[in-house]
Amino acid sequence: MNIIVVDDHIAAQETVTVALASDPATKHHTVTGVRTPDELHRIADLRAFGLAFVDLDFRRQSKETGLFALRLLDQAAVPAVIYAADDEDNRVLFLLAAFRFYSPWALVSKRASGAEIRRLVATIESRARPESSAMHRYQPSHRGIPILDRLIVRVGDIPIWRALATQSDRNAIAEVTNVSRSKVDSFLSEHFDVVAEIEKELLFRTPLPPEPPTETRSLRRTVRAYAHRFAPLHSFAVEHHRFFQDSEVMELIKGRSGPRGRW
Repeated sequence: MNIIVVDDHIAAQETVTVALASDPATKHHTVTGVRTPDELHRIADLRAFGLAFVDLDFRRQSKETGLFALRLLDQAAVPAVIYAADDEDNRVLFLLAAFRFYSPWALVSKRASGAEIRRLVATIESRARPESSAMHRYQPSHRGIPILDRLIVRVGDIPIWRALATQSDRNAIAEVTNVSRSKVDSFLSEHFDVVAEIEKELLFRTPLPPEPPTETRSLRRTVRAYAHRFAPLHSFAVEHHRFFQDSEVMELIKGRSGPRGRW
């Protein structure tokens, strides 16, 4: 089987190559590597590959992310596994998007042993899906609205998330996104709980303090509620700015459909 590794670090390709070559049962596999999703796009026939290992965030190496690579592989019907580092928290939204819009066959840690990589490849070669407890954290729940759909409720949320990463107050955000200040306040209120959920359940961080009591018309309470929400959402937007800036995310959100209808 021909295997392709899409990762900006050549060490990722070498790890897969060595893992498979070190065992007679898997050394017949051929491993090819590309450093960016754009290089993947330039391959004439992706259907020649039976499996792909895909990193998600290429930082400054590429304007495209792993979501673009997953789209190309999906179009070519090539099984893909996400090949991610465990300690890179800024990739959690990419993982949510990958499992929301595509069906990766597995989530593989870059700390995986050679034996684990060999078992994974053998399982996929038999056309079975490997079991992965880590993968289930990022898969959309069938019991409710996917986390990503609550984080980005509508296409117009993306410009606000982008502005939150670069602006220091709601007046500036309102100006650069051409919305009212009350719209920014509503955005902060609407998205506070889902950010708190991601921080606690997926990033395993200390829970954000609960929302203040229900607001009244008191100016003091309104200001306190705004301050309570702005800081953690600003920090979240800064940490995940590459995700919100990704043009592929915008296109996926524009085209998504689901239980709540087309967006």
